[in-house]
Amino acid sequence: MEQFGVLTLGSRLKRLSDYLFAQVQDVYVQCDIPISATYFPILKLLQTAGDLSVVEIAERLHLSHPAVSKQTTKMIKASLLKKTVDERDQRRSSLALSGFGVDAMLRVEPILQEMKFVLEQQVDFPSQNFMDSLSLLEAQVFNGSLANKVMDRLAPVEIVLLEKQHEDAFYNLNMAWLERYFPNQIEDEDRALLTDPQSNIVTLGGVVWVALGGPQAKSVIGTVAFLPQNDLVINGANVGRVLKLSVAEHAQGKGVAQRLLSTIIDFAKSAGFSTLTLETASCLKSARQLYDKNAFIEMASPNKSHYQRADVYMEKQLRDAL
Repeated sequence: MEQFGVLTLGSRLKRLSDYLFAQVQDVYVQCDIPISATYFPILKLLQTAGDLSVVEIAERLHLSHPAVSKQTTKMIKASLLKKTVDERDQRRSSLALSGFGVDAMLRVEPILQEMKFVLEQQVDFPSQNFMDSLSLLEAQVFNGSLANKVMDRLAPVEIVLLEKQHEDAFYNLNMAWLERYFPNQIEDEDRALLTDPQSNIVTLGGVVWVALGGPQAKSVIGTVAFLPQNDLVINGANVGRVLKLSVAEHAQGKGVAQRLLSTIIDFAKSAGFSTLTLETASCLKSARQLYDKNAFIEMASPNKSHYQRADVYMEKQLRDAL
């Protein structure tokens, strides 16, 4: 439809609306939330404003009186709302959340927070043209399931060793990160490591972990790798290298990167390494904050980097390494 421009604006907005409602409903079903996605504006209004009449709800939400009346009737039957008749004027009544409705809104709140995070990422793009912005929004929303992304953020995260079934996700997640931040600086070594982590990391004594999220922990939402630096000895002790630390955009802000980095630190200590090294880029502010927080110290690199984009070298001393 995009090829027809503004002539299909209504159809495109309807398609987008239907898709978003369906995705939100999918999340509610998976999380056992007893409300319909279409009920949310009314429920949220009554949660914040208290008792209101159908007319007042319609005015505040800029909806038609019949539409609100139809929705609230369904919500009363679903025990989400309670209706109170004015003792002084039997023609007037007000609606409020029932006890069941209050509980449902409390249960849905953490889900809404994760949904807000994912959607804000998808609408965060610069454009002065509405139709261009709409195309970008459609590309973001229809690129992967919104419901799956929200469930990835809600589910507990599990850190496991890389297995064969994770290798495509290991490649795709890291390549997406490279294409976003350094599209013109993807090196042959990047492609080799991502295409065949078994040969280029594991068989060289390294280890790869992935972070799994979502229902039944099936979605790969993060990766990290450890590689011994056999050609580098610092203060007479073994050195290990951190590489390919990445977290899916929609799963950021949940501590996944910290858990992956902590996994490597714990492993390196138990394996007898005294120093961990890594390379990063000065433009990656969030990554730098993570490394600083974990006591990685910037210093001069002992070797020339394989990566043109890497302009920061850091080390962490593992003082209690075995």
